[in-house]
Amino acid sequence: MPAEHSIRPMKNPEETRAALERAAAGGAEVAGLVEIMAKLRSENGCPWDREQTWDSLRRYVIEEAYELVDAVDRKDPAAVLEECGDLLLEVVFMAQIAEEEGRFGMAEVARGITRKLIRRHPHVFGDQERASDAGEAFASWEAIKAAEKAERPASGDRLPQGLPALLVAMKAIERRGAAEDGEEAERDGILPAVERMQAARRGEDAEQLETALGDLLLAVAREARRDGLDPESALRNAVRRLGG
Repeated sequence: MPAEHSIRPMKNPEETRAALERAAAGGAEVAGLVEIMAKLRSENGCPWDREQTWDSLRRYVIEEAYELVDAVDRKDPAAVLEECGDLLLEVVFMAQIAEEEGRFGMAEVARGITRKLIRRHPHVFGDQERASDAGEAFASWEAIKAAEKAERPASGDRLPQGLPALLVAMKAIERRGAAEDGEEAERDGILPAVERMQAARRGEDAEQLETALGDLLLAVAREARRDGLDPESALRNAVRRLGG
């Protein structure tokens, strides 16, 4: 690992030793999983596993991610453990396919996210002063992230289209940042959006009504961001209260 990404050692020797033991145990288990996946994809492996591609695995990645979220919502530790494993399987599966095609493998996946975490936590792994609170740490992360993305092609910063619409809205609003403040925020608030929807309803124009509904949902997401709330979780909880 390059010198600029070196990790400062923990001050407590016992803490360091315990962390290294946990890392070694986890690494060995993941290595075993990678070996099993390679066997499943081999000539003498499983026909179904051998047929899979990145495209065919998309649905399973989405399903496992949602099942993990559901386990978290249910506050079920055993289910969270199982679903973390299922989601990890999809990551290893995709990396194995990539390795067979000469693109990358699990080593590159792990190395990439490790270096990203180190780069974006200079207050932990670098010489920057420790963050005073979570807000300052998050602001530092976002600033480093923005600087990294500024160096990439524009297409590398697109919003993933497979995300739930409310999450896409939140990400789009966050990217606008300061533009979401001031007069524009007043104009795009919930009450003006409700008024526009009522006007569209009176006009009996289905297209305008759909547009107004979209503006209202976007306004709700905007207000949620200002209040530090997660609209996706709020809606899920509301549906749960409804008995859905």
